[in-house]
Amino acid sequence: MSDEMKAVRQYWDDRARQGADDCERIESGRKGQRLRFESFLRAHDLNGRSVLDIGCGVGDFFSRLRERAIAADYSGIDVSPQMVQRARERFPEARFDVGDAAGVARQFDYTVAFAIHNVKVERGREILERSLREQFNAAAVAAHISLLTDRYQGFAPHIQAWRVEEILTLALSITPYVSLRHDYLPNDFSLTLYRRPLIDAEPSLTGDLS
Repeated sequence: MSDEMKAVRQYWDDRARQGADDCERIESGRKGQRLRFESFLRAHDLNGRSVLDIGCGVGDFFSRLRERAIAADYSGIDVSPQMVQRARERFPEARFDVGDAAGVARQFDYTVAFAIHNVKVERGREILERSLREQFNAAAVAAHISLLTDRYQGFAPHIQAWRVEEILTLALSITPYVSLRHDYLPNDFSLTLYRRPLIDAEPSLTGDLS
């Protein structure tokens, strides 16, 4: 593990130990997390699909799937052993493991990563690109990522915000089939990277119009 990734792991281990509640542990309010999840779930049917939650934190995405009665084959991974321990305590019925996108040995229908690259570290841009490419490689249908946007000016000094145009260009270098959303929160944006264009993935939408 690189020094930068060790620093990231240590940061989130400390947050997991010191946070007064689960919101403090992941440095996100419940409303923000809910909107991140819903902006993805409303556009994607995960019933019967396998999904890998990269940077799962304390298991909030699994909690939302359960609340919405979405029968997905869920797995969560996080670089922080302390976060994984807390997720297992909350949801012993789910699978949570220590790891990152580089260690994924199989493909899932969907891979998701909600606001995991939000702490400033050396070579953070390099880590984001490598992680996103690995995340896409592990996705049979699509890889979804949410990040903090530099259009918002209220972040603490240690928080990493990203230039939307730069990350969109990165995503398009991985696949030409990319969806961008910058409308669900003032401080957040998301990208979904697809294996196939909608015209091929959902032929029922065009019917016999060929």
